[in-house]
Amino acid sequence: MGTEINHNKIINQAARSVLKKNGLFQKGSSRTWIDDNGWFLIVVEFQPSNWDKGSYLNVSIHYLWRMQDYISFDFGHRENDFVAFSGDEEQFYADMVRLANKALEKVTEYRRFREIEYAKKQILHRNGFASASHELYNKIMILGLAKDLRAKNYCTALLKETEYAEGGADDTAAAPLAYDVEYRRELVEEILPLIDDPLAFEQYIKSKIRKQREFWHAKASMKKLSVDEAF
Repeated sequence: MGTEINHNKIINQAARSVLKKNGLFQKGSSRTWIDDNGWFLIVVEFQPSNWDKGSYLNVSIHYLWRMQDYISFDFGHRENDFVAFSGDEEQFYADMVRLANKALEKVTEYRRFREIEYAKKQILHRNGFASASHELYNKIMILGLAKDLRAKNYCTALLKETEYAEGGADDTAAAPLAYDVEYRRELVEEILPLIDDPLAFEQYIKSKIRKQREFWHAKASMKKLSVDEAF
């Protein structure tokens, strides 16, 4: 009986051959690669399937201003349908190198978000598949980093979007979502007192980013993410 081929190993080898030399690092031994961009990460995921051996490809931006213990896909989506492993190692390796190069193209595009004016333009026009409150919150944060006074307009919109979190909406039977409750609390207690002072609000956002970077650096799988990064 022959030795079973480890298709995950092939995926990692292909990803490493393309992504590592272009500045990304592997998250532990997972099929996820990280590109550090200061106030955001670019996440490349060779997503497995529950039904077959192979990989999807997802590439997304993950913002670092939310205090959370998981990496969310905040701006981005699936870039390739499932590529199955048929048992041909050479063909599968070539397929995974192709996916890795496709991921690198998207990483290069998303790195432009380092230019805050570019990021602002992008997020004001689209925001992937985010819900309304997520979208509004992220717009507030990006406009805050840009010291753009329009951030206050989105604060007003987020207050309205999350009013049911405090029983202010007509549909009182709807249970508030935990993140809406937290968005509203942060908005009222922390953001609104700073929103008319663009420099103070920018520093507030940067302090949140630093804390989240510290959180991730403390994880064994994310040690390669430095604690502090100029942004």
